[in-house]
Amino acid sequence: MIKKAFTLSEVLLTISIIGVVAALTMPGLISNYKVKVYVSQLEKSLSQFEQAMQNIMVRHECTDIVCAGAFDGSVTDAAWNDKFEKEITKSIKIIKIAKNGTAMMPGLNSAPLKPKNTTLAEDVDWRSTEGFKFMTPDGAMYLVVPKGCNDVANPNLSTIKNLCAEVTMDVNSLRAPNQYGRDLFKFIVAQNGHLYPMYGADYAKALYGSASGSNYWRTNASLCAGEGILKDAPENVSGDGCAARIMEDGWRMTY
Repeated sequence: MIKKAFTLSEVLLTISIIGVVAALTMPGLISNYKVKVYVSQLEKSLSQFEQAMQNIMVRHECTDIVCAGAFDGSVTDAAWNDKFEKEITKSIKIIKIAKNGTAMMPGLNSAPLKPKNTTLAEDVDWRSTEGFKFMTPDGAMYLVVPKGCNDVANPNLSTIKNLCAEVTMDVNSLRAPNQYGRDLFKFIVAQNGHLYPMYGADYAKALYGSASGSNYWRTNASLCAGEGILKDAPENVSGDGCAARIMEDGWRMTY
């Protein structure tokens, strides 16, 4: 009986083809996986902070965060920092805190979305001494700047009635890429204790009267590549509006 088998050259050719296909497809698969991880981490970090706000409201028997007084005061006020520390530590598990006047250590070199290899100034986010910063056990970091829950300019155009605080979050702390629009995102805290993404539709309407122009991510490509992809975006893209894009696009990172 004659037994048939692959020749050595046929086996090597097959292996070579598999290697080429893998080399072409693996970067895309890895990129897609990272994108899904960033979005999942963002959802978790957002929910974690909002739950803390709800806990504060319940503890003070308030129907809004304005009543609770969690953001009454100035970020440079030591009394506010101490008060917020007591409030937040009762509402969420925290492993590290840096109050206003100190930086979160070790310092992180954050970057904008494009060009991604550009390091931001040292007075930005985690290397800054401004703001109340804290880290949770899952590695998420938050920078909180109180805004006194002042009335917004256009309360009838949005569910946002008061601007209580600005929050920057890094969903994976020390891990790369430490880049706005990838693992760093910007929000505001409204009167209802919910976080609204900066430069989203609600934000633009409440603060500026319209979801258009330079204050909305769709019509300002420098915030998160507009409605296109990053490759076709302007030379410099901050990434500040990317949380809004992700959430308004159905929790997808499409840039």
